[in-house]
Amino acid sequence: MKRVLIVASMLVICACRLYAQTYTPIAVTGFNNDGVAETGTNAEAVTTTGLDIQQKILYTFDFAATNGLQAGIPNDGLFTTGLRTYQMADYADSNVLYLSKLGGVTNTLGTGTLTFTTPAAYSKISLLCFSTEQNSTLGITFNYTDGTTSAQVVASILDWFGGINPVFDSYGRIQRLPSGPYNVEGLSSNDPRIYCIDIAPACENQSKSIASITIEYLVSGAPSGVSRAVFLAVSGQAYVPVTVASDVTKATCGNNDGSIAITATGGAFPLTYSWNTTPVQTTETATDLPTGSYTCTVTDANGCPWDFTTDVSEESMILLKALAKPDNICSGTTTKLYAIPTGGSMRSYTWEPGNVTDSSFTVTPDTTTTFKLIGEDQNGCHVIDSIKVTVTKKPAAPLVSAQSICPDSTAVLKIDNATTPFIYNWYTYPSGGDVEGQGNTYTTPAVSTATTWYVEAVNGPCSSDRTAVTVTPFERAVTPVVKAGAITTSGVTFTWDPVPGATGYIVSVDGGAYITPSSGNNGTSHVVSGITNQESISIKVIALGPISCQNSLPGLAAAKPKPGEIFIPNAFTPNGDGKNDYFKPEGTTISAIDMKVFNQWGELIYQTNQLTGWNGTYNGKLQPTGVYTYTVRITLNNKTQLTRKGAINLLR
Repeated sequence: MKRVLIVASMLVICACRLYAQTYTPIAVTGFNNDGVAETGTNAEAVTTTGLDIQQKILYTFDFAATNGLQAGIPNDGLFTTGLRTYQMADYADSNVLYLSKLGGVTNTLGTGTLTFTTPAAYSKISLLCFSTEQNSTLGITFNYTDGTTSAQVVASILDWFGGINPVFDSYGRIQRLPSGPYNVEGLSSNDPRIYCIDIAPACENQSKSIASITIEYLVSGAPSGVSRAVFLAVSGQAYVPVTVASDVTKATCGNNDGSIAITATGGAFPLTYSWNTTPVQTTETATDLPTGSYTCTVTDANGCPWDFTTDVSEESMILLKALAKPDNICSGTTTKLYAIPTGGSMRSYTWEPGNVTDSSFTVTPDTTTTFKLIGEDQNGCHVIDSIKVTVTKKPAAPLVSAQSICPDSTAVLKIDNATTPFIYNWYTYPSGGDVEGQGNTYTTPAVSTATTWYVEAVNGPCSSDRTAVTVTPFERAVTPVVKAGAITTSGVTFTWDPVPGATGYIVSVDGGAYITPSSGNNGTSHVVSGITNQESISIKVIALGPISCQNSLPGLAAAKPKPGEIFIPNAFTPNGDGKNDYFKPEGTTISAIDMKVFNQWGELIYQTNQLTGWNGTYNGKLQPTGVYTYTVRITLNNKTQLTRKGAINLLR
């Protein structure tokens, strides 16, 4: 559910000319339409939409001159009146934010966001705008760079014809047409009219930088619900906090004749004043004051208060000085405070904080502290002075992580707890020595052996203890010992023992590219399969380290595949049925044959070096059923040659 805030004291839908407030333009993006005709004779060509139900638009002086029209808005988009200045976006681009209820009107949005080109803090924001087709009610939210948002402010703007208290008026409007003649409307009635919405961010948000403004269309003023809102530009008053300078007149001893005059600057004019006196005083000067502490609350025109406290002391003939030696120390060290009277002696002293009554004492403040000294003279008059002891925080020792790097390379050492505005000095010695580098990071020279550097944090006059950080070159992983395991006719399985600390392995077969082992990234075996014509297989195995320079040297191994099994049938049936029609040796590793077949009388009836085999014929004639002999010389893929002899039964 949205938080909605309507604050009458902070929201002014203004008769803007009546207030002496300086507004300067704020560059924003987020406009969704071009509603201004600036050049040429074709209003449609140089705009993207009409701004009301009748498609009326604004036009510039240049457009008016070209088309013989009266009035117009400034050619440069700069609107100025009194202490207010607004700057529209370039007329050649989108220059208006065009809104309607739920974006129900063509070319409009239900919610739009104007983003600041340069986020900044403002005590007041002014939106230049108007409504068409009667009035519109909007919800406006500030979005800050710290991620927070303001409560939504609800505001209404009036129709651009006939509304009261415009900030600019009498510009004329025309129909959005492709060509003239154009009819200027509204000049006789001082229309159209442009208004402003002035919003002061909540006091607690005024010091925050505004990143963008979100505008939500809430309520249409037209019975048809089709009112529109048009936003042209944004201006603002820069946030300046109130600061006060004071001039104190001391009270004479025992009298109410002291005074405090303050000069306040900053904030939103005018400023008001309220002193915690009895009765309350409301001017810049509080009078008739006895000795004591007084607070003035300064409130600016936005209702934002600032409290300032000043002391009135009693006048004495004796001068009193509070001293600290030294007055600028590091945290954890001591200084001594002294009360130095001149022109007489004091009856007593009181130091605050601490309620110490000695004329001098030693303190060890944790933070910068102003010590107030009150001396009482022999007549009972009080003399007041103070001394500020500035405590500079001694930085904590820097946190730096040791590094391991590739040999003969540089390391970038980084402060893990770097704090602004500390300065960091790098050394090669635990104490003394020259500064080798300065900054949150330090790039070492090339390192070949373990080397230690030292770093300190410096805050003004205070330095931390030095932190040692060592850079150590990496060692390579152990070279894997690779062995050939299972060996088949078509493949070899290589294995290796796990290498301590290895993050994985890669392999290269026969000098090829390195790949992941078949057993996976962290596997310790690799299968080489699908071998058809190789006498031997070689492999390289690299154990991977956390980084590439920790990879091992290659482990090497080689193996020879086993020769494949050869099958020679003892019968075949060459009857044309597609089964056992040919006689030939069978085997997956055979690359060539030289085969001879003889009949029962020893006559050579068939010879071939083709792998197709004998079909049971001789000189084109079918040979009878019977027993035949053969001799075959077989050449394997690995060039090995085998000779086989035997008998074959031809069956028909």
